[in-house]
Amino acid sequence: MQIVPKPKQYSENGRITIPPEITADETLLFCVKAFSRMVKKLYGIYLNQGDNGIKLCCKADLPADAYEIDGATIFASSPEGARYGLASLLQLMEVNEDKSITLVNAKFAEKPDKDFRGFMSDLARQWHPVEVIIEYIDLCYINKIKYLQLHFTDNPSWTLPFDAFPKAATPGRSYTKQEIAFIVEYAHEAGVELVPEFEGIGHSEALIDTYPELFGNVFEDEMDNRAAVSAHADALRAAKDRLMCIGRPDIFQNIRAFLKEICETFVYSKYIHVGCDEARHENWAKCTLCKAYMEKHNIPTTLALYSHFVKKVTDICLELGKTPIVWEGFPREGADDISRDVIVMEFESYYQLAPDLLEQGFRVINTSWKPMYILPPSRKDRQWTVIEKDWNVHNWQHFADFSPAFKNPINVTPTDMVLGGMLCQWECTPEQEKGSFLTNLPMAADRLWNEKSYYSAEEFESACKKLRSLQSKLTQ
Repeated sequence: MQIVPKPKQYSENGRITIPPEITADETLLFCVKAFSRMVKKLYGIYLNQGDNGIKLCCKADLPADAYEIDGATIFASSPEGARYGLASLLQLMEVNEDKSITLVNAKFAEKPDKDFRGFMSDLARQWHPVEVIIEYIDLCYINKIKYLQLHFTDNPSWTLPFDAFPKAATPGRSYTKQEIAFIVEYAHEAGVELVPEFEGIGHSEALIDTYPELFGNVFEDEMDNRAAVSAHADALRAAKDRLMCIGRPDIFQNIRAFLKEICETFVYSKYIHVGCDEARHENWAKCTLCKAYMEKHNIPTTLALYSHFVKKVTDICLELGKTPIVWEGFPREGADDISRDVIVMEFESYYQLAPDLLEQGFRVINTSWKPMYILPPSRKDRQWTVIEKDWNVHNWQHFADFSPAFKNPINVTPTDMVLGGMLCQWECTPEQEKGSFLTNLPMAADRLWNEKSYYSAEEFESACKKLRSLQSKLTQ
């Protein structure tokens, strides 16, 4: 029997059969509800309280994210480690006609090499019903994915409700506060930590259209600010992406109000993502308010203004008690002022490269365009799998020649400053994304759990057979 992610050491000795029961030490009792729910969804049985079935036992000397399995007994020091052990049991179990459980009598000890094992869903470009987000939390559970990033805001829509800005939520494309509260609690019970994303600087057209007097630029001429002015790749030149106006008198107070509500809503989340990528900073040079702001604060260039914006927004997150994450995008100019508590998701290997960010003291998360992006099936030139491209968490690749990672993948020496990686799906409807997603998520889970000892392409299909069947049941 093989499971995903690949255990570093593993042995088995036949099968054991137990009644459908579970018991837990008080320290680990929190895990029982979510696991019992998953057993009901996947196997159609209820677990009873009892001492003769699955046992969760506290072993205080284990790291918080580690677990040990010995047959039907899981040892862990925290709910996190116990959750990963229970996810492994889901792949090791079968349910009999009499509702007893037959388990592979396995024995192994496990701990992930990287903490940040993430998956991102783009909720702003294509509507995802609440039940789909719940499916994704379940899929994160069985794949031992720790973080689910929800891309709530972008140019087409803002899907989060805000009391301070009631018009910000796009009509017909936003969640209610009750729905968000349900998602937050469901994820917490499952041990999946949500990373809410608020897109700042660019990717904010929906907000700018709704509140132009608070966030829109004021231009000296009749230039259409929807036209891109960056010397970026053609795909980005064509993008519609107006910028938040940094010269508006209350811009940072307003952003703080948004972030404060997000922090209060996502009470269990230690990270908050604030975007800050692909901003056509040159546009600020044509805005009368931004030019006045630059002069007042002695900011010499729009590049330096870009870094200044990132500093101001991420400082707000830190003041609110959250660790900010940004996409790669801010320039080297002015970056010395940005807190090194800020984490950078390196995706394009264009604005700044992973080695440069690491040298500056930033921690990074690998979201390499290739192969960690899932796009609609129409993007036939951008369809690949994680294992096919021989990817690991210290490797960046790209499909387009504007990136230095196009011809020669960028590799960094293994370091704890690379916190992990994230599989990202963009622009897909739930129906479009599931094919690639269900294939790639287990692969990404294996490569993010194991820094070195992961499955080869040849080994993976056999190892993933049971996991694939479980995923299918969760997404029917």
